[in-house]
Amino acid sequence: MNNSRTNKPAFLIHLLVVTLLFLFQKVDAQETKRPNIVVVLADDMRWDYLGAMGANDIIQTPNLDKLAAEGTLFSNAFVTSAICTPSRTSILTGMYERKHGVTFGSNSVMTEEAWGNTYPMLLRKSGYYTGWVGKNHTPIGKTDKGLGYSSGIMEESFDYWRAGHGHLSFYPKNVHEIFSDAKADNQIDIIQEAIDEFLSLDEAMETSKSFLRTRPEDQPFCLLINFNVPHSNSTNSMKQLPSDPALYRTGYRDQLDKLALPANYIPYNSIQTPKLPINVYNGEYLQSYDWVKSKESLNENQIRTLETVTGMDQVVGNIIQELEAQGVLDNTIIVFTSDHGILHGEFGLGGKTLLYDVDLKVPLVIYAPGLDQQQVVDELSLNIDLGPTLLDMAGVEIPEEMQGKSLKPLIVNKDVAWRTDFFSENLFMEQNYPRTEAVRTKDWKYIRYFSKEKDQHHALSLISPILGEEPIYEELYDLKNDPNEMHNLANEADSQKLLEMLRKRCVELLKEAKGDNGLPKTYISNFDDEEFKASVEQVYKNLKLD
Repeated sequence: MNNSRTNKPAFLIHLLVVTLLFLFQKVDAQETKRPNIVVVLADDMRWDYLGAMGANDIIQTPNLDKLAAEGTLFSNAFVTSAICTPSRTSILTGMYERKHGVTFGSNSVMTEEAWGNTYPMLLRKSGYYTGWVGKNHTPIGKTDKGLGYSSGIMEESFDYWRAGHGHLSFYPKNVHEIFSDAKADNQIDIIQEAIDEFLSLDEAMETSKSFLRTRPEDQPFCLLINFNVPHSNSTNSMKQLPSDPALYRTGYRDQLDKLALPANYIPYNSIQTPKLPINVYNGEYLQSYDWVKSKESLNENQIRTLETVTGMDQVVGNIIQELEAQGVLDNTIIVFTSDHGILHGEFGLGGKTLLYDVDLKVPLVIYAPGLDQQQVVDELSLNIDLGPTLLDMAGVEIPEEMQGKSLKPLIVNKDVAWRTDFFSENLFMEQNYPRTEAVRTKDWKYIRYFSKEKDQHHALSLISPILGEEPIYEELYDLKNDPNEMHNLANEADSQKLLEMLRKRCVELLKEAKGDNGLPKTYISNFDDEEFKASVEQVYKNLKLD
């Protein structure tokens, strides 16, 4: 009895130690089960070039279609800004362009503070091994090296970096020195090499370019793969070289007679009445999109789009195969989407930026093993939802300033209140494009345009409609009966009640998109006049969002 009383404290201490060890081991086990994340981003890829969407009888995307069948396909996925830099920044930040302030052509650069709150940086802070491959089109940081793309911030932010700032062309070695030691010559295969390097568990190798570290087996990883196809910078530069794989020389060319023009396609020289009045938009766009002007040149671009989309699909298939071989596929989230769509000559127009569905709607597939996934989600899903979704799935707190919503409840078919409309915008003031805002519901679209003659400093353009600037032109479309947005109902007598409702809703969503009355967390290189800057800051301070 005395011995047992004497040993009881020791026994309790032993029991406590064993319990703590068990709990620590359990935490470690849970840590190793944090999902890996692979995000594949296409460039200028329309929603109707994903086979699983069922709108294209020619495209072959078997690997993505399988992911959609085994994961979740979002049938109504959209971007909030239909142009590269702001859309890609919205994906990273989970914010509307109106809030993050990184507008193409505005000389605005994301600050280090803002960059630290993007989803890949939050994942890295929480213990993820991170990689960036392909294209970057978001300028970040200010250092002794320079501003934005020349600051070096992006390169230093990832455990693995194999990317170029801006366009890559189809042959990146000709444009970016970082790819010069790649074995392949074409963009898609060069990106594949970098993916293989990141995923490899072999010993790291030192090259003449950089020290390429391999990922640790005991650490979850997040790999961001950013293609520059089927963007015309890449497809226009395809040369069908003898060294190119057969897919990029002859793929789909036996199906030219099966290519379909958009229902509302107009050859450029056949335009009689422009889609938008000349005083709103003069209809001119970059020469790199001139391929929409005739059926023959459009068909050639369609072929190259088909080829490069299938090329991306093959990369996704290779990723799946490698993850499966390593035994980690069942713990890896795979996302596939695009930064926005693009016009294929609808209304005789080329490029993107305008807020028609063909520019805003994108493919979106999320494969999330471990969840009881709903195969198809029809709710309105946005690019700003991706960051919150991935943070949610990784068990990382979602910052309050992120404006998107986690898609996880929709993926698991949870009964949850969801958006019934969304706001989209174009703040790009170059290349003749007007500032534009829109509200889209499931059945209706309202678009309003502002005068280019009233364009002003970017910081003021962000808030001018909140301060009372009135639009000079409006459009209203019945998407249920007119999905191609051909018939503007804004001037119809029986549409005025709905038009007024959507006008008010646009103002409400605009203020929500702005988020607060502070200046965006950006460096603006043409914001050099301190007196002017002080006056703008005062305007923001007085901004009323309620």
